[in-house]
Amino acid sequence: MKAMSPDPANKSPLVSVVIPAYNAARFVHQAVQSALEQTYGNREVIVVDDGSTDDTKLVLSKFDGRFRYLYQENRGLSAARNTGIEAAQGALVCFLDADDLWASNKLELQVAFLQEHRDIGLLSGRHEKFRDSGSPYTPFVAANKLGESAAQTFPIPAAFLELIRSNFIRVSTVMVRKECFEKVGLFDADLTAVEDRDMWLRISAHFSVACLPWVVCKKRLHDFNTSRDEERMLYARIKVLEKNRSLFPGLVPSGVWNKHLAELYLQAGYSSLLRNQRPEARQAALHSLKAAPTIKAALLILVTFMRRPAIEILHQIWQKLQWYRMEKARTTSASRAKR
Repeated sequence: MKAMSPDPANKSPLVSVVIPAYNAARFVHQAVQSALEQTYGNREVIVVDDGSTDDTKLVLSKFDGRFRYLYQENRGLSAARNTGIEAAQGALVCFLDADDLWASNKLELQVAFLQEHRDIGLLSGRHEKFRDSGSPYTPFVAANKLGESAAQTFPIPAAFLELIRSNFIRVSTVMVRKECFEKVGLFDADLTAVEDRDMWLRISAHFSVACLPWVVCKKRLHDFNTSRDEERMLYARIKVLEKNRSLFPGLVPSGVWNKHLAELYLQAGYSSLLRNQRPEARQAALHSLKAAPTIKAALLILVTFMRRPAIEILHQIWQKLQWYRMEKARTTSASRAKR
């Protein structure tokens, strides 16, 4: 992994906080407030309004210029984050989604860690989810100081491989050295989903990655979360893995790529089948077979030739089998716990 350049003589490096906002009037004031109330003082907050048509600008005006406000025509989340990165003056860059909240000492903890561990390019942390209920903003604290238990967990071994398996890094938890973007480039504006996982893969291919063991962010769950569109997310994940396989073919064995791509194509095919999009489901199953031949993919192809009523019956049977397996696993686990 590439060694990081030394931090400036200034013991408190400037941190740039980038908050992309699109029609975020309902939540953005709480996100901005959690960024402005950080215990770490040497930071700039940049809000990029990505062509909002609601009252986002009006809500932000109530902060009376306590941050930099940048407006652009609607170009998507990746483009908004890129605008923030390009405007950032800090050596360290953080992202905060407009509907999420930070622990009040999030920046303080992460700056302290990165100053002590100069080999780390990207630092994330844990997060917890909460259901939006219209409740007022309540600040929270992540941890008081870095302890021995934290120092023993870094860096993450084989972070690139782990990111192929799953995206364990949440956008609103990260702090990234700006030189990482200078090396790997900006967010891919052609991606409408999973653009963060693409970025973390590219960074982890060149730099070490670490994760603090404390909750530094609260992720809000609500009806407008983009991750709710399952089929779109599946095909976006496929696109990201295919892209990074092309960029970094030798970082992991080809069998690893094939295994995960085959599973994603299988999930996408099943999702298409439930929407009665049988040609699309068949095509996805064929891609799955090509990546890694399995009985499941072959069966999916056969099912795509069945009539809709038969497919629905098979789906109900599959759901019952899944429930039975989960219930059996729960019962077994409870039985072992009593011994």
